[in-house]
Amino acid sequence: MKTKFMASLIVSLGLLAACGNDSSSSSGEDGDYKRDFATSISTGETMFIGTMSLDHTDDIGTDYIEVGTRAGVVYYDGSLFIADLDVGSIARYSLDENNKIGSKTAELSIPGVWVNHIYFVNEEKAYLGGMLDSLLIINPKTMKRTGAIDLSKYKNKDALAVSPGTGVIEDGRLYVGLLQNVSDYATGNTAQVAIIDIKKDKVIDVAEDDRVAAVGSLDDSQNQAFIVADGYIYCYSNASWGYAPGQVDGFLRIKVGETKFDKDYAWLVTKDVAIEGVTKKGNFKYLSPTTYANGTKVYAFLNVMVDLQQVWTDMDSYHNNTCKPVEIDLAKKKMKALPINYSSSWASYGKYIDDDGTVIFAVSTEEDGNAYFRYDPKTEKAEKIADVKQIPMWIVPLK
Repeated sequence: MKTKFMASLIVSLGLLAACGNDSSSSSGEDGDYKRDFATSISTGETMFIGTMSLDHTDDIGTDYIEVGTRAGVVYYDGSLFIADLDVGSIARYSLDENNKIGSKTAELSIPGVWVNHIYFVNEEKAYLGGMLDSLLIINPKTMKRTGAIDLSKYKNKDALAVSPGTGVIEDGRLYVGLLQNVSDYATGNTAQVAIIDIKKDKVIDVAEDDRVAAVGSLDDSQNQAFIVADGYIYCYSNASWGYAPGQVDGFLRIKVGETKFDKDYAWLVTKDVAIEGVTKKGNFKYLSPTTYANGTKVYAFLNVMVDLQQVWTDMDSYHNNTCKPVEIDLAKKKMKALPINYSSSWASYGKYIDDDGTVIFAVSTEEDGNAYFRYDPKTEKAEKIADVKQIPMWIVPLK
C-alpha cells in the first residue's frame, strides 16, 4: 500500500531523471498520458511496484504500491496482479484509462506460501502456482478459488513441495514446470513438465528428462523461463542458481502438442557456452528469465559470478555486478554479449522487446548507475534512455 515513507523517498531522491527527452518535463506534470509499462524498483529491503512511460520518466514513482523484499507483477485484462512473496498473497489492482495504478479490487491470501505464477485461460479462469502441491484454479476477476488440480502424486520423497512454477498455455494445454523444492532455493535434479488439459483440468502426462535439473523458477512471475518459439516450448533450468552443486543447467524443448522432451535437443549453457572476455566453458553460469521470442532470439542477463571470481555469501551478493546482457538464439544454440555493462542480479529481470524490435534493459551497473538502456539489434548499439535512483527490476508491457 502507499505509505508516507514512499512519499518522502520520492521527494528526497527524485526517482527518475530523463536522459535526452525534452518532452517529459513539460507534458509529464499533469500525468494525463498513457503509461506503457508496469515496473518495480527495490531499495534492498523493500520493493515498490507502479506504472511508467519511458517518454515521461520524470513522473515515475508517484503512485507506487509497497510490497516485501521480493514480489512479482503481471498484467492482464486491464489490471495488475501483484504477488507479495513475503506474506503469501496475490492481489488485483485496477488501472485507469491512462494506466495509472488504482485501488485493490480483490486479493487471495495463502499465508506463508510463495505464490507467484498466474496462467490465464480467460477473464474468469486462471491457474495459480507456487510452492504448493497443487495448481489452484481461480477466478482472476474476484481472486476466489474455484478448484484445484492435485499434483501431490508427483511429489518427490525429499521435496518440501512439488511446486508448479514457470509455465505457458499453448494449443489448449498448460505446460508447467514441477520444481520439487528441497529448500527455498534448491530444486530437483530432473526436468519435469506437467502437461494439463485446460478444458478438463486434468494432467495429460508429465514429461521427464535427466539431462538438466528442474526447469523453470519460483521467482519468474512473467513465466519467461518457458519460451514458445519455432513450434517448440523451450524450457530452461538455472540449476538452482548454484545453490545445489552438481546440478546441470541449460535448455530442453518440447514440440507443441507433444508430451515428451525432444531427444535431439539439449543446450547445456555452463558446459557449452564460452564468450570471449565474459565466460569460459565449464564455469558455472545461469540466465535470468528471458524475453519472449523474436523469431528464435531472446534476451536475458547471463550471471557469470565464477568467471568474475565471486560467489553467493550473503544478501549483499545480489548487488554485485555479475550479470551481462546477452542475445540468445535458441535454435542455433548461440549467445553473444551486448554493449551494456554488467548489472547486479537484483536488476537482472527487466528486459522487453519493443514493437520496433529494439530491446529495453533495466540495469544497475557500476559504470552507468541504475538506468534503462535501449539496444538496437540492427545497429548492435545500445544507449541509455533514463537514469533511476533506486534499483530497477521488472518492466512489464501494459498491453
